[in-house]
Amino acid sequence: MSTSPTTRAAAAAATRDRLIEAAIDRFATDGVAASFDQVATDAGVTKGALYHHFASKDGLIEAVYRETIHRHAEQVIAASSIGDGRTRLFSLIDESARLYGSRTPFYTLLVRLHLEAGTSRPNLAEIAQRVQRRQRTYMIECVRTGQADGSITAAVDAEAVGLTVNAALQGFLVQRLESPETQLVWVAKFRSLMEGLLSP
Repeated sequence: MSTSPTTRAAAAAATRDRLIEAAIDRFATDGVAASFDQVATDAGVTKGALYHHFASKDGLIEAVYRETIHRHAEQVIAASSIGDGRTRLFSLIDESARLYGSRTPFYTLLVRLHLEAGTSRPNLAEIAQRVQRRQRTYMIECVRTGQADGSITAAVDAEAVGLTVNAALQGFLVQRLESPETQLVWVAKFRSLMEGLLSP
C-alpha cells in the first residue's frame, strides 16, 4: 500500500528538521567547515538525502542560520511580551544580554554566522538585514508602547532609543575579547544608562 502525499510530505519535513538539528549540533561543535558526511551520519541518513533537501552546503548553512535566528527570537520575544512598554524593553535587554553572554556552542555558532553574513557569505546578508529590521521595529515599538502607557518618558525619540538598544545588543553579541564578567559589568552600565534616560 502506497503512502499518501500528506504522509510523505510530513515524513520529508521531519527528515529535514532532523538534518537541521544535526547540522546545528555539528556546526556548533566543529564549526561550519564540518562536512556533509558528518552531518548526514549524525542525522542517520545518507549524504544523498542531505543533498535532496538542501542541494548544497551553502543551502544547509542558510537553513541553519534561519533556524538559529528563529530560536533566539522566540526566547527573546517570550521574555519581553508581558508588562508595560518599559518592562518589555528591559526584559528584552536582559534576556538578549544573558543569551549573548552565555557563550554556549549555539551562540558561538550564531555569532559566527552573523559575522560571515557581512563578509564571506553574501547569501546570508539578506536574511541578516531582514532580521535586523524586524528587531529594530520591535524595539522601537516597545519604546512607543511605554510612552503611550506612561512608563517611558515622552521626551525621548522612540526610534533613536530603539536603534541604540539594537546596536548595543549587537555589540554584546560579537564582543568576545573580554571576559564574561566584564561583559556583565558593561551590560549593567548600559541598563543603568537606559533607565536614567527613559524614566518618566
